[in-house]
Amino acid sequence: MLLPERSAARVVSCDVFDTLLLRDHRSESRRFRDIAGLAARRLAAEHGIQRDPAAIWTARTEVQRHAYRALDLARPTGDVRFADMVDAMARILGLAGPAAAILHEAEIAVERSQLSANAPLLAWLAAEAWSGTRVIAVSDIYHEAGTIALLLGALCPRHPVARIYTSADHDATKRTGALFATVLREEGAAPGEILHIGDDHRADVAIPRALGLRTLQVVRPRHLILRRRTDALRARIVSALAPPPRYGRPGSRFA
Repeated sequence: MLLPERSAARVVSCDVFDTLLLRDHRSESRRFRDIAGLAARRLAAEHGIQRDPAAIWTARTEVQRHAYRALDLARPTGDVRFADMVDAMARILGLAGPAAAILHEAEIAVERSQLSANAPLLAWLAAEAWSGTRVIAVSDIYHEAGTIALLLGALCPRHPVARIYTSADHDATKRTGALFATVLREEGAAPGEILHIGDDHRADVAIPRALGLRTLQVVRPRHLILRRRTDALRARIVSALAPPPRYGRPGSRFA
């Protein structure tokens, strides 16, 4: 990504995942399996609760799939909330209280371990902020702003982001333009005063450009995209060959 010497914008808006924070070669399915494995280990070590990692992974993927299917039917401009997905997963897995909280904590722990700061972009943004440009983050994600702030604080503690907008918090997405409308209203800015930077062609380039925002696309290396696709294919094969997950009930070996 070639960054201009100066943005000439009043506000620079940045996507978070694969823009401010870079994901590694692992696919989403692999990441969910890593989260499930960590959650299972912590449940056993901290609460003496045995849960099959495959059951946690299946609950995670199925809850997310059904949540987004329902969203598309009910309010296609909105987004789901991770807290709601965790509640649904906990009910499926028979977890409550601190044990249920591990489902959320494991997700954030794995995210932190598999993300890295986009150092060149953050350095450029810091220079922009020093010169008086307001820097914000705008993300289509089921996490709330507080969670994104924790990740940014852990991985790039001196980041210049002044405010974080997420689709989960505002029930509006970039891909429909609704979140950008919220940003424009909240920031009190005209579309031409904002430069938006992101990796997704539709959500970060086509839609904001149609609304009058200036845009700059982050393009990940082709070899990384191919590695993720290979990893996703491997995950599907493993899933197809795996035995059915055991959710566990009180009194069973997996209770």
